[in-house]
Amino acid sequence: MLTPEEQQGLAARLHRDVQQQIVWAGKQVQDWMLQTSGKQVSVSRTYEFMRAAGFSPQNPRPRQINGDEAVKEAFKSKR
Repeated sequence: MLTPEEQQGLAARLHRDVQQQIVWAGKQVQDWMLQTSGKQVSVSRTYEFMRAAGFSPQNPRPRQINGDEAVKEAFKSKR
């Protein structure tokens, strides 16, 4: 899907932005590919390119905002 030069360009951009504490999501990679190469790819395909560049997709774990703090603390102390 991407030429070796395009893959290197994407990897360089991702690494440069990570050094500046800018983290890309699949949608951002998808938009970048459309702008730079005119190629429309699915978001799931962008994760393959990110993995090839040395990155892994990560999402924060969901948190229960309505949870009971006392129950949470009791659970923590059981570990």
